[in-house]
Amino acid sequence: MKRIFIILWLSGCTMAMFAQHIGIKGKIVDSNRQALEGATVAVYRQDSVLVNGTISDAEGVFELKNLPAGNYRITVSYVGYASENIRIPDTAKNLDLGAISLTSDTELKEVTVTANSVIQKKDRLLIIPDKQQIKHAYTGYDLLYNLMIPGVSVDRRQGTVSTSKGGATLYINGRRADFREIQNLRPKDIEKIEYYDTPTDEYLGDVASINYIVKEYKTGGYVSLDGEQNIGYLKGDYNAGFKITHNQTNYMLFAGYNRREYDGVHTQDEEHFNLGDHTIDRNTATESAAYESDQQYVQFKVNNNTAKRMLTGTVSLVHNYTPHNDLNESFIYQNGSEDNRTVNIREAVNQKNLKPAISLNCGFNMKNNQRLRFILNSAYSRNEYQRNYSEQGWRYRTDVGEDLYSFSGIAVYSIKLKHNNSFGGNLQHYHNITSSTYEGSMTSSQHLWMGETISFLSYTQDIGKLFTLSVSPGVSLLNYNLNHGETQRFWTFRTNTWLQYNLNSHHQFVIGFAIGNEQADISYLNTASQAVDSLQTRRGNPYLDNPKIHDYFFNYRAQINSLGIQFNATYTKYLHNISYIYSVEDGRLVSSYQSDDSYHKLRLEGLCSYRISDNLRANTTLRYEHMNVPQHSQLKEDNFFASIDLNCFIGPFTVNAYAKTTERKLDQTTLAFVKNPASYGLSVRYNGKNWMAEAGAENPFTKHLHYREYADYGVYRYNQARTSRIYQQTGYIKLAYTFDFGKKVSKDSNYIDRSINSAILKAR
Repeated sequence: MKRIFIILWLSGCTMAMFAQHIGIKGKIVDSNRQALEGATVAVYRQDSVLVNGTISDAEGVFELKNLPAGNYRITVSYVGYASENIRIPDTAKNLDLGAISLTSDTELKEVTVTANSVIQKKDRLLIIPDKQQIKHAYTGYDLLYNLMIPGVSVDRRQGTVSTSKGGATLYINGRRADFREIQNLRPKDIEKIEYYDTPTDEYLGDVASINYIVKEYKTGGYVSLDGEQNIGYLKGDYNAGFKITHNQTNYMLFAGYNRREYDGVHTQDEEHFNLGDHTIDRNTATESAAYESDQQYVQFKVNNNTAKRMLTGTVSLVHNYTPHNDLNESFIYQNGSEDNRTVNIREAVNQKNLKPAISLNCGFNMKNNQRLRFILNSAYSRNEYQRNYSEQGWRYRTDVGEDLYSFSGIAVYSIKLKHNNSFGGNLQHYHNITSSTYEGSMTSSQHLWMGETISFLSYTQDIGKLFTLSVSPGVSLLNYNLNHGETQRFWTFRTNTWLQYNLNSHHQFVIGFAIGNEQADISYLNTASQAVDSLQTRRGNPYLDNPKIHDYFFNYRAQINSLGIQFNATYTKYLHNISYIYSVEDGRLVSSYQSDDSYHKLRLEGLCSYRISDNLRANTTLRYEHMNVPQHSQLKEDNFFASIDLNCFIGPFTVNAYAKTTERKLDQTTLAFVKNPASYGLSVRYNGKNWMAEAGAENPFTKHLHYREYADYGVYRYNQARTSRIYQQTGYIKLAYTFDFGKKVSKDSNYIDRSINSAILKAR
């Protein structure tokens, strides 16, 4: 009996080994026969039990292997398209389903995705938002925040996106966009998001790239209104937008106003001056302070898109006015054995800025997988700066007017070749021309032009199925000329070279190095002088070297079901780093800038995002940094930092909570030791059909937060504790409303750069 059982068992095993298995493949396309990348393909038995699944690739192709012969049902789904169900009869042969066409459903009220689809591609991370993430977002920033991509930090209120390597460049359907442009994206129009942490091809030259892929509409329009008001100090931000679409052309008009008013920054400062033949100790206490500023902007934009090209033109105007940035302080002097002497000081500063600008963005999709993109920007700024300072009988007045002309141009070319490789080129030029006139206690004039041209090539090659190599050699030429004197010229070799290892679809490793440079701030490159107070003078330096950056990095990324993990190790050297320097001249302390030393930073970072449930998501960061200046052994600092973000979805409400530990750093420019306090916050947001309401609080249970700084320059040292109403218990309320007319169109284009550059040397 036992022998019969063994024989039957072996026979069954043998039959199982030789059981028939089949493969199923096909291609997912839209109604225009365009490939759909990232479509979900799920295979079910007739009893609705899930057997297998996969995702379509960049060509829309999918393939399922080693399926036992039998009857199946295949479901194909894609965000924004109606799902397709295909019945597979009992078969013992491999099947090629050919092209499976999905129909776009613009009236689709809700798209159900069972889980947030995060797909690790060779060159990017592809994320398909799930139902909860879309439902609980009102802007493009909200949705990007809800995705909680490891290594991507999103400030929804400020409109900034940064990564471990630096600021991310944002795109909409491959078109470069400003950070604020994403503010008006409608989340339900966003089909997927691409994140490139090592950009190549058409994103060549970016530190990191994020591309929103959105649905396009032909007719209709919308009017949008939003406003945010702070509680605790006066701060308001109000914006309005109008867009109308006809065929392939969009016309957009945006305007906004924001205002700030609070009681300024309060400091307690202990200073020591070593002025050669004598020393002075001084304690500073703020008695009162006032800050007030407002800003207005308006923008008109026209965008025309076809399958082969994209054209965008923008005209904008920004006006800034700061009538008050005033201080009343007390100086307590101790000079050797003399008695303490108390002096009252008063400082009043006001500034005006007016900036008209125009830009043109062109993109062309050519034959044979070639792409060409041009970006041209030009602007004029009229900047005015006035400062009046009095200290007992000592008075100082500054009145500066500046005309600043700026221009930049970028051209990017890329082609995907036949042998799993690609080639690209990037040419950039940035130019500033500024003329300033200083009047008051000291008179002078400054004329500076600065231009930098950067060009590099890029070649990326897949090596087998597991490795990818990218090499980008290039060069930078930086020129600047001050007061029609001798032109300073700097050549820098640049590169960004890395090797990527794809262990499988869930694990990826990257190792590489980069060499680059950066410009000195144009406000440093001058011969002007500004008195800070009765003991100090600030002076520019027109002979600064060109800082070089050497970056060595290792990255590991894993996506395992609902868990996303990233580990980064980076060592960065800033050669000829521009930093503060102090000296004594004629009994006064003179602060200026130097480029003689270097600055090094080691950064180890662990990042994790976890989808705890459909309604609860978490994002955590652990970081260690070591900063030092090798030429000065005492200038080194270690920093340990941790943060956590929690998103909880409850019906139409989103509850967000975050907490951050204290941070220590050795400031790269001032070479001061800085300690930032811990912070935490809570917000609740309601998302309706066309409405959004949000209320939040920052540090609601903490009083008297202080930012601390300490620095020792030999001839001068200080120890400062700084606080302000804006750092304490604050709250805010935000409301937004959008009215659609005609056919619904995608929100777009609050694209305006509100920052205004200036070469004016300022006392503080």
